Amino acid sequence: MKKTILIVLLSVFLLSAMIVPSLSQDVTVGVSVGDWFKFEGTLLYYEADEGVPFPPSQYVTQPMVYNESDWQTVTVTDITGNNVTVEIVTHWKNGTETTEEVNEDITVGMTMQIIPANMEGGDVLREETDIGFGMIWPARNLNESIMVEYLNSTREANVLDWTHPAMMFAPDDRTHQVYDWDKETGALVKFSMDGNTTAWDESYNAIGQAHYMVENVIVDTNIWTVIPEFPTGTVMLLVFIAITVSIDLYRRKTLKH
Repeated sequence: MKKTILIVLLSVFLLSAMIVPSLSQDVTVGVSVGDWFKFEGTLLYYEADEGVPFPPSQYVTQPMVYNESDWQTVTVTDITGNNVTVEIVTHWKNGTETTEEVNEDITVGMTMQIIPANMEGGDVLREETDIGFGMIWPARNLNESIMVEYLNSTREANVLDWTHPAMMFAPDDRTHQVYDWDKETGALVKFSMDGNTTAWDESYNAIGQAHYMVENVIVDTNIWTVIPEFPTGTVMLLVFIAITVSIDLYRRKTLKH
């Protein structure tokens, strides 16, 4: 019975984003096909009970990914309405790379790699979600818009700071998540999570707890990295002055002889 309930609950958890009504059909997609973002993730802390594997769950992979990879790139490959498809390339510390394709509606998707552009503090990012079995995810409202410095630029970012509630079958499981998105594009620039999760054996019996803290931060992108304009006029003027001075000095030296 326990195994059946757990399977059903996990299925509902994974499918819930597909059945939530869209926040609005009138949203702005701020990214374009070809835009790319590079991230470096860090496992800040990990502690687990004896016998708990690493990672502790197939649904909690961030500790392993961020600990065993050098970087990830997220590239926009297709945009159809509110649906944005990205290709995620992970470069592992052992030198190998893996590629994953993710397609999400930016108004209901679970990963929230990209959200609608130009949202404001207080706007509803995700509606309250009843996933069944008496479990309700609260609405997620953007906390505020703040000025943040990243990639040598000071830009406005939208912030979401929320705590994922415990599940009925795992009352000790909670995650505190903080997201920063670039306001103009809706692209994720920073993500951190402090979580407790229950590990299960093959018979779906709880075998212990794991506590972890992770952080993922953007380190490069092609869309707001500022490339200084080459100051052609200024350079030409300086060159002209240098040549003029050189000729004058040469003439004076020649006249002395």
